[in-house]
Amino acid sequence: MSGHMRDWRFIATLLVALFHALRLYAPADVRLKPGEVWIEIPEVQSRVEPNSFVILPARAINYLQLHIGKVAGNVAYGSIHTKINTEAANTIMTLIGTSDGLLGRLDLGKHAGFTLTPGRNSVEVEYKDAYERVHYASFLIQIGGGLPTSRFQVAGAPASLKGERYAVVIGISKYQNAGSGITNLRYADRDAQAFRDFIQSPQGGKLPTDHVMALFNEDATVQNVRSAFYTFLTKARPQDMVVLYLAGHGAPDPNDSRNLYFLTYDTQLNDMGGTAFPMWQLQDVLTRALKTKHVIAFNDSCHAYGVSGERNGIVKQNNLVNQYLEKSVVESGGVIISSSDVSELSQEDEKWGGGHGVFTYYLLKGLEGSGDSNKDGTVTAAEIYGYVERGVREATGGQQNPRAHIPETAQNLSLSGFATPAALHRYPQVIASSTRPH
Repeated sequence: MSGHMRDWRFIATLLVALFHALRLYAPADVRLKPGEVWIEIPEVQSRVEPNSFVILPARAINYLQLHIGKVAGNVAYGSIHTKINTEAANTIMTLIGTSDGLLGRLDLGKHAGFTLTPGRNSVEVEYKDAYERVHYASFLIQIGGGLPTSRFQVAGAPASLKGERYAVVIGISKYQNAGSGITNLRYADRDAQAFRDFIQSPQGGKLPTDHVMALFNEDATVQNVRSAFYTFLTKARPQDMVVLYLAGHGAPDPNDSRNLYFLTYDTQLNDMGGTAFPMWQLQDVLTRALKTKHVIAFNDSCHAYGVSGERNGIVKQNNLVNQYLEKSVVESGGVIISSSDVSELSQEDEKWGGGHGVFTYYLLKGLEGSGDSNKDGTVTAAEIYGYVERGVREATGGQQNPRAHIPETAQNLSLSGFATPAALHRYPQVIASSTRPH
């Protein structure tokens, strides 16, 4: 074999090795190019760009069209995955090649569960290029001017369960790595402290000290948060109630925006995977760690953009923390009330009780008795949502719209232990989450 042939084979081998190395060490999530991917809504002649949203009139939408342009490069059909409102949607997608790239038609009526509902709906798409790099984008489609008013009925006698109550209350306003891309909050710790004080008061049920684990600011490290979820909460028996209140930032990982986290005190922006609590592990907590299955979650997770994109070269993303937290609670059979619609900012200000988040301000007022709409001495899940929804929406001029999932069987669930003095001292499990987005 000639020397030239050996040289060429060596060069070819080296190039192949380099190609595979580039694939191995490529970033998990790459920045999208202009015109790379978008959603078309032909029925209303509208288009949604990546990581943005569009407001449509209140009407039925039958199909969406996903466009992946040629600028995306060589995209394999099998690497394309879509979700609608967190549910895998490839089963309703027909994909074809066009002169401009790839076109996927999403037939929203093909299977149940994909209809766009009033308020904000999310569409997610991810695919891989020739270097196995993941390209990801989310799109928000708002149907109508906002969420409809409460559809839950306040009727019948309040339902209650016997048992003890356990609570994990977490509030983080001050972050160890604030200034390096994470912003501090103003009243998250104060909200959590007020909630803790209330559930330990006679009016709020007087939870014993050893039944409450409270973590504020520097105490709310990733290790302590994990211990609270996976160790402390295992004390609760099937008949007991668990109260979980989270106040802080919830955000996507800037290195891979498919992954969502609750930011703990010691979270590092460049290592969320190792220093923040993954939202998907909450479902593990609810379905495996906890023995009790009665769940109601109060989620206040979208206060301010806690990751400074301008400072860190991060493209602002839609924040789907609310949706995925809701998914975890709903799939465990529970109730969840969120402070705002998807990727909608949850506000905090001095004008609410001298310094609170608007959601927690109305939540506490409602549980103290103002939410008892039928004046029977008990505040139910449906009543507290109706009260918080109206109060928050009016106080923010419609800029913040709470949302909820309350199964019919839980609408009369008594939250009396958090409410009026005349309430029964019997409680279901309650999870109250108040995380704030980046």
